[in-house]
Amino acid sequence: MISLHESPTEDHEAQAMEASELIGTVEAMHTEARERELFFLNAEDETLSGRTITLDGRELVSFSSCSYLGLERHPALVKGVHDAVDRWGTQFSSSRGYVSAPPYRALEERLSELFGGHALVTCSTSMGHQIALSILATEKDAVVLDHQVHHSVQMAATLARAQGAHVELIRHSELDRAEDLVARLARSRKTVWFACDGVFSMYGDLAPVRLLQRLLDLSPNVMLYVDDAHGMSWAGEHGRGSFLSRFAQRDRVVLATSLNKAFSASGGVLVFPTREERERVRMCGGPMVFSGPLQPPMLGAALASAALHLSPEITRHQRELRARVDQTNKLLRVHGLPLLVENESPIFFVRMGLPKLAFDVARRMKDDGFYVNVSMYPSVPMKRAGIRLAVTAAHTPEQVSAMLGRLAEHVPAVLKDHGVSRAELDALFERAIPLEARTSMLPPPTSARDAVLTLFGRYEARPANDGLPVASNDGPTLTVEHHRTIHKVDKREWDGMLGEVGACSWDAQSLLERVFRAQPKREHRWAFDYVIVRDEAGRPVAATSFSTSLVKDDMLVRESVSRAVESRRTDDPYFLTSMACMTGSQLSEGKHLWLDRKGPWRQALGRLLEVGTEVYERSGAGLAMLRDLPADDPEMDAYLLDAGFVKVPMFDSHHLTVDFTDDAGLLARLGKRARSHVRGLMERSRDFVVKAHGVGSDTPERVPAELFPTLYQLYRNVAARKLRLNVFALPEDLIPALQQSTAWELLTVSLKPEAGGPADGRPVAWCAAHVHGGSYAPFFCGLDYDHVYNHGAYRQLLLAIVRRARERGLHTVHMGMDADMEKSRFGTVQVKNCLYVQVRDHFHGELLREIAAEVGVADVLKVA
Repeated sequence: MISLHESPTEDHEAQAMEASELIGTVEAMHTEARERELFFLNAEDETLSGRTITLDGRELVSFSSCSYLGLERHPALVKGVHDAVDRWGTQFSSSRGYVSAPPYRALEERLSELFGGHALVTCSTSMGHQIALSILATEKDAVVLDHQVHHSVQMAATLARAQGAHVELIRHSELDRAEDLVARLARSRKTVWFACDGVFSMYGDLAPVRLLQRLLDLSPNVMLYVDDAHGMSWAGEHGRGSFLSRFAQRDRVVLATSLNKAFSASGGVLVFPTREERERVRMCGGPMVFSGPLQPPMLGAALASAALHLSPEITRHQRELRARVDQTNKLLRVHGLPLLVENESPIFFVRMGLPKLAFDVARRMKDDGFYVNVSMYPSVPMKRAGIRLAVTAAHTPEQVSAMLGRLAEHVPAVLKDHGVSRAELDALFERAIPLEARTSMLPPPTSARDAVLTLFGRYEARPANDGLPVASNDGPTLTVEHHRTIHKVDKREWDGMLGEVGACSWDAQSLLERVFRAQPKREHRWAFDYVIVRDEAGRPVAATSFSTSLVKDDMLVRESVSRAVESRRTDDPYFLTSMACMTGSQLSEGKHLWLDRKGPWRQALGRLLEVGTEVYERSGAGLAMLRDLPADDPEMDAYLLDAGFVKVPMFDSHHLTVDFTDDAGLLARLGKRARSHVRGLMERSRDFVVKAHGVGSDTPERVPAELFPTLYQLYRNVAARKLRLNVFALPEDLIPALQQSTAWELLTVSLKPEAGGPADGRPVAWCAAHVHGGSYAPFFCGLDYDHVYNHGAYRQLLLAIVRRARERGLHTVHMGMDADMEKSRFGTVQVKNCLYVQVRDHFHGELLREIAAEVGVADVLKVA
């Protein structure tokens, strides 16, 4: 995975999965959901009841509304809208920094009474977060975010960071770790804000109040910022919300909540413990001054809803909803449905795993007359999708019972169709929510690795079969061979499938097993698995090798972001690293997956991926990667997206066809400018000495043992600079091992002393190239940068590679990724590549985005 790269003259375009690639993946998934008629729909009703909606001419009972108390048709709220329009018209178009519409004062007074604090009304909850955090968190303060806090809070924290606030992210399932982090920050920051949701909108789990109290007990300068939008109205005195009903201390809590949803009006509200804090945010929060206000009709609805909340009537609505919630919890238990967490929230998350399972259930429910929501990536991790049910007081007991009865039929059927067991779901979601919220989950299996979530059909966890065929249960008759060492695999057959491209030949894998099995450093201890899927006649249909190793999570992000991450690795060398199960290895590039596309390749790939999933679970890896596949393969795109993989662009790779017999032939195939460039390199090459070394070479040359440290240092020179493809440095004993392998050749380039090279004749550039069949694949290199800039050593290395392939009579040079300009001058063809990725959760990706945001802010400040 380390490409032959180091062009000192090129500015490399970032190709990591950042915003653009995330958008592309989300677009693909939302397109599928829309095609299944589950997302981006339009209700067709002439009037709405709060219980049903009409889609495609059919009336469906909807379990997707967040109007938990069903107050949107309440006569008092409807009258409040009419009265407000009659008195104040449809709008009051003035910034609140100048003058507010007449109902605002009365509304804030009523809400202050309702919450027992100091209320500030905002035009939306999301805008309220931006207003509040931009004032509460300055350069003197810190914000610690639960990584599943609502996205609008995270965006507001990004704005706070832009003005100097220190922002940290902590994994939702490991919130106990927040105590050490908050305690440390409290010693150096004026105020430390811990931000979380009161009710988490997708999974429906509740804020861990015991942990939050412990955080406040750490230091008097610790404060809580809680978004309780989904907890509003259905719980607490006067409907002040789930969080305040469960958390007694108010003096160090700022609450943000919604006047939509259960409150059934519009806008948001911030509740402060002191009047002074409220007024500071009112006067200094930018959006309070320049954004549009709530308009009189919805202010009228909010005033009426606030009056209702302050009356005894609110408890009746709460009791009605609680009856539906209790009924739902009971029936979910009776039917044995895989609910993630049981509590008093009206949000229920039924675990499914991959999005395609949730799609299937939602589509079947829609056919039966019920509209339910699919919760999927990016709202939740790719393999933790599910059915999200929102129960409201408007639903009748009969509607709830009927809906759950149909769900009880469809969920087990879909899980069975896809070969997923309840134990496997428990293993997959075991760490989805904090420990404090896990009280209602079924006991997990003895070990999560004992129950493997399969991608296609069932593949029970078991040791490698050492070549004994394992028959698939359905579809065409296929058998699976799974080995833990290449020495159990037929060499001729393996090389015929995977030997020529990708540095995955039998001999190359044998070398990797020798070098990377027993290394002192974690990052150099790799495990290997080999899989061949055969048809009924014993012919291979699919084959690959999997390696499991430690990788850097910033491997493919922008160089500036990796540099920021590396600065944190000074104290923690394994910061933002994960075990990864990948096709190929970190010492390969190119073709790692062999498929006979004329055969039953989809079924065979499914069998192969089942083994990969078992390896992934066995190793406890956090990342799965199918590497270096063609970027323009729509069939593969559709297949792997359906399997829960995310497509990520890679660098283009460069292939050169050796259809020339001498330098003149090479020049003749180039354009005018490239010909002039390469001719100049050929003329200057007289100042250099090129040698090929190793058992895999056709020459008797060998690198002397005393020169290995020099070659390794040259390699480290490149590795230290090469943060656009940020990987762990390879071990020093690899280079001598490469020289002893029949699969590799070492190529050294020395600058003659009389031309300005080192007096002792040591190399100024070198590379290791995989050689098999008709292919020459230089894989990683080392450079003396003094001679790169002054004498063009890197360009001379590229020329030496091309000449060497020609000398050996090979037909293709695989020149690796990156350094596009330098390689294209030799007439290479650029091939677009991608990889497909699955992760257990989003945390490391979101943490990387936080660091990327910090880098972006720093860059802006430098320009300013």
